[in-house]
Amino acid sequence: MNIKLISVVSALAVSAAVAQDYDDEYEESTSSTESTQEEAPAAPAPEPAPAPAPASSFEAPAASENVPTPVATGFNVLHGNAYNMVGNEFGASTINGDMNAVYKMNGRKLFYVEPSGEEGVLALGSAGMTYLLAFDNNNSHTPRVLPDGVAHAFTRMGLFTAGIATSTFGVAVDLAIDKNWDSREQKGEGYKNTNDVSTTVAGDYINVKFGAPLGAYDITANVYWVTFNNEVDTETDNDGTKTEDDNDFWDIGATVNLSNGPSAKNFAWTAGLDFLRQKSDRRVKAGNTTTETTNDDAFILIQPKFNFAFPVFTAENAQVFLGLNNRLPIYIYDEIENGNQTTNVYNFGLYSAPNILAEMTLNENWILFGGATFEWKVLDYWTESIESGDTTDDRSIISMRTNETSANAGLRFSYDHLVIEASIADNLGSSSWSGLVGNLGIFLMF
Repeated sequence: MNIKLISVVSALAVSAAVAQDYDDEYEESTSSTESTQEEAPAAPAPEPAPAPAPASSFEAPAASENVPTPVATGFNVLHGNAYNMVGNEFGASTINGDMNAVYKMNGRKLFYVEPSGEEGVLALGSAGMTYLLAFDNNNSHTPRVLPDGVAHAFTRMGLFTAGIATSTFGVAVDLAIDKNWDSREQKGEGYKNTNDVSTTVAGDYINVKFGAPLGAYDITANVYWVTFNNEVDTETDNDGTKTEDDNDFWDIGATVNLSNGPSAKNFAWTAGLDFLRQKSDRRVKAGNTTTETTNDDAFILIQPKFNFAFPVFTAENAQVFLGLNNRLPIYIYDEIENGNQTTNVYNFGLYSAPNILAEMTLNENWILFGGATFEWKVLDYWTESIESGDTTDDRSIISMRTNETSANAGLRFSYDHLVIEASIADNLGSSSWSGLVGNLGIFLMF
C-alpha cells in the first residue's frame, strides 16, 4: 500500500511542478508584454487576425469512432483506470473500458502503463485498422459473477491480450495459461505400469471479446473459460488394470451488453445479460465401475442487468452525474444425490449500486474527478429443499444489506503527448485509512 501511495503522491508532485513552471513562464511573459505596451506610443489598431483553428486534442479518437458525449464540454477525453471507479454510465472513456469494447480503440495511437495495477497497453496503426497489445494479470480480469459471499482464489498469472479495432467492429483475445502434463512409465520383466497426470491451475483463463457500433447504440459481448480450482486428472494402467480420476472445476460464461452511449445526451443506459455455468464434480472409473460426485458449488447463473445515469449539475467546467447499477442474479444449483437423499438449492436477488461521479476542469491541463458508491442488497432469497425417503427438510433465508461505501478522488494532468492520472480510494468512515489504495496511470499519446 505504501509503495502505491508514494507513487501516486510523487506523480502528483511532479505534474504540479510542471504545471506551476508553465504558469509562471506564462505570467512572466504576460507581465513583460504589458510593460512594453505601456511605454510604447499609441499605434493604430491593427486589423483583427483570423481566429486560429483550435488545436487538435490528441486524446480524441478517430472521427469514425462513436463514443459517449458528456453533457459539458472539455471532458470527453480518454482516462486511465483511476477514473470512474464507481462505474457511472455517464463517465468518459477509460482505457480498460475501451479495451473491453475493442472497437472504441480504433484510431488511437498510445502507450499506457499503470505501475499500481501492473498493466501496459499499446495501440498502433491507422484510422482504418488499429492493432492492440496488452500485458496484465489474470486476477484483474477474471469474472466476478458469483454467489454472495463466494470468491475464487486464483493463482496470479500474466495475462496476454491481442486484438484489432476498426470503425465497424473490434475483436480481441485475453489469455492466461498454467498447465502441466506429467507422464511416467515403469516396466520390467513381467510388468508394465504407466501414470499420466495433467494439472490445470486455478486462474487459467481464455476470453474472447467483441464490440461494434449499431447506429445510436453499441453492442459488446464476450465468451470466456476459466479454471477456478486446481484441476488434476490422473490415468493409471498397472498391468492392464486401468483407473481414471477426472476432476472438473471450470466456468464457462458469456456476457452481452447493449448501450446508448454513442448518442447519450441527458440519460445514459446499458442493458445486459450474464450467463455462467460452473462445473464442479469428480468422476472415478475403475474397471467397469464409474462413480460420479457432484459438489455443492456447481450451478447455472442467469443475470439480467440494467445500469443508468443522468446529469444533476452541469456547467462549462464542471458536471455531476447520478447513477444506479442494477443486477438480478438467479442461481440454479445442481441437484445433489447422496443415497436416497436429494438436495436442491435456488438463490435469486436484486442488487443495486447507487453512484455519484463528479468532475471539473481546472484549466486546459488539469481535470479533477471523484466519486462514491456502495452496493445495496435490496433483497436476496435463498432456499434449500432436502428429501430423504418420505421426509423433507425445507429452509429459506431472506436477507437485505447496505454494504460499505467506497469513495475515490483523483487528478488528470495533460501536457503535449503526456498524460498522468492518479487517484486514491478508501472506505468512507475508515478513521485510520487502513483501506487506502492508490492508482497511477501514465499515457503517451500520438
